[in-house]
Amino acid sequence: MSKKALFLLTSSMFLVACSGLSVQDSSRSTPTADIGADRQATMSDSGNNSAQTSALTSQQRFDRITANLLRSGQQALARNHLLTPEGDNANLYFQVVLGRDPGNYQATLGIAEIVDRYLAWAVGAAERGDSATAKHFLQQARTVNSGDPAILEAEQRVRNLAQTSAAERKQTVQNPSASSQSDAFFGLPKDLFERSDEQVLAVLQPIIDQVAATQAAIEIHWSNDREGRLLYQIINSRTPEFRVRAMIHRSQQHSVEVKDN
Repeated sequence: MSKKALFLLTSSMFLVACSGLSVQDSSRSTPTADIGADRQATMSDSGNNSAQTSALTSQQRFDRITANLLRSGQQALARNHLLTPEGDNANLYFQVVLGRDPGNYQATLGIAEIVDRYLAWAVGAAERGDSATAKHFLQQARTVNSGDPAILEAEQRVRNLAQTSAAERKQTVQNPSASSQSDAFFGLPKDLFERSDEQVLAVLQPIIDQVAATQAAIEIHWSNDREGRLLYQIINSRTPEFRVRAMIHRSQQHSVEVKDN
């Protein structure tokens, strides 16, 4: 074979090999290309997250703020920051929620819990014979919710404790006074507040109608103080023409008595 032919054959084989390598390399992405693709995907994901955030409805943003306020209120409640410090207390957070969302169930329970604590402290102070401290706690309870009917009952208990002996107190607890004439609604469901709003109103509507017709006071007998006060608030809110007078007693009866005037 001539040198010229040999050179041409060698050149052809070299070009074919280079061509194969070029085709094989072009089918694989380089690290630089991979990094660029990753960055582009990350930017795309970030853009999607921003779009999702901006796509939140006004109701979702409202609910998120409300949830944060309720959480802050519960944290302050756990620390017994009921009315102080001024800018970080349970009453403040729950009242803000009620200002944004009147009738909010969790905030209503939070306010009732604050009143509960002040009333328990007031009665405890009265039992120790410390009338001044008892009056202070009663005033704090009124500051939180002056319309809570449990305050009237606590005030009466404090007065009784200040005026009677230990034996007389025991007798009063064992034999509470009661009015003789009333329209009583017994056998209300114990799990009333685990039901839907419509079901709760269906149970309470006959009581609301009776109270509205007579403008009478009511006595609530319930095993849970907070639920008892919530029951009162529902009844009172459905009679806007006048304020319902009420007493709440802790009892297993689960009943409401509409008292004759």
